[in-house]
Amino acid sequence: MRKVAADIIYHYQTKQSYLNIELNAALEKTPLSREDKDLITRIVYGTVQNEIYLMYQLEPFIHGKIKAYERAVLLISFYQLIFLTKIPTYAVCNEAVDMIKKKYGMQRSKLMNAILRNFIRQGVRPIEAKDELDYLSIETSTPLWLVKLLNKQLGKEKAVQICHSYLEKPSLAGRVNTLKASRDEILAEYPIFKAGNLSEDAILFEKGNIAHHELFKSGKVTIQDESSQLVARFLNPKENSYVLDMCSAPGSKTTHLSALMNNTGKIEAYDIHEHKIQLIEMNAERLGALNITAHAMDSTQLRAVYPDETFDYLLLDAPCSGLGVVARKPEIKYQAPDSMDGIITLQRQLLEVAYYLLKTGGTMVYSTCTINKKENQMQMESFMKLHPNMRCVKEQLILPYEYHSDGFYMCKLTKGADNESNL
Repeated sequence: MRKVAADIIYHYQTKQSYLNIELNAALEKTPLSREDKDLITRIVYGTVQNEIYLMYQLEPFIHGKIKAYERAVLLISFYQLIFLTKIPTYAVCNEAVDMIKKKYGMQRSKLMNAILRNFIRQGVRPIEAKDELDYLSIETSTPLWLVKLLNKQLGKEKAVQICHSYLEKPSLAGRVNTLKASRDEILAEYPIFKAGNLSEDAILFEKGNIAHHELFKSGKVTIQDESSQLVARFLNPKENSYVLDMCSAPGSKTTHLSALMNNTGKIEAYDIHEHKIQLIEMNAERLGALNITAHAMDSTQLRAVYPDETFDYLLLDAPCSGLGVVARKPEIKYQAPDSMDGIITLQRQLLEVAYYLLKTGGTMVYSTCTINKKENQMQMESFMKLHPNMRCVKEQLILPYEYHSDGFYMCKLTKGADNESNL
């Protein structure tokens, strides 16, 4: 079982792939009990969430080079020894040593045994840091560049809360599909769910996978984070409108728009990836959203498809750095800081297309699942400076610790001949 976890971490790190893809692929091909799969998932995600802290603990015991696979085994072992204290230490050590012995031989397994035994004897290393931000970085396994960014943009108190929230388990939320049911009906019939704290369409559940529930299969409920559920209602399109969703997959917000429009009008849903179009169509079919047409195309090229001033409403849920969803996808926080530069440029390109395709008098929402001002407020300021007839009606920033949801930014704008920016 621990070998599966070590293999996942090793492949994720050496191939620089997506953690969830490696995890799902490994669990699908390995015959394990539900309990074992849950433990592997906890070890894998916990190890990646706490990687900087684990490396800080491991550092005094490493003398010379270690192989990538050895590093993976040490990380999952240290995670178990520090955080999963109900697991016997001998079980962690014996299996780690056995994994290395089978792969590299007796000599390397002795080194593994020595490292683990020394750590168990000496105990957890107190954090010694240069300053408060460095301490926060090690304590919460948040890269120092990100700690400094959050501190600069939001202040120390919020930075501390955000970094700690990255280690917490976010709420499990579903959205009631109002094309087929009301939230009151669901809550009355299924007491295992409770009303959400943020979205009027949200239900919360304590554990399990809602995708296996009859409500999901019947299309009365779909999986969607509470913050994400606010986006469609932010746009709030009228019935019989013509709507463009520029970055639609997997279709959660698109199908929400369809429900708000009561299956009237038409929604053109785009995604750049051909294989994701099927996800949009499958979600639309399950939820009974009949007014959606999904297309595979780069949305920066949509002015070649539609005349300017075509759409009544437009949603641009833009590609972003994802700094609001780190609790769900911990690998995001380890991205290089300059990786955001290309994303910000792409956001600008998409916003330009959105501007021209939106009718005068039309409404659009720009949203991201990041909390980085350069991709949010500053992006909107630049956009409205370039296009003075775009006016901000309202905006909202949700920080991940506030509702145990994803961090999200939304800005609703209208396009008018004489609008002046008021952001």
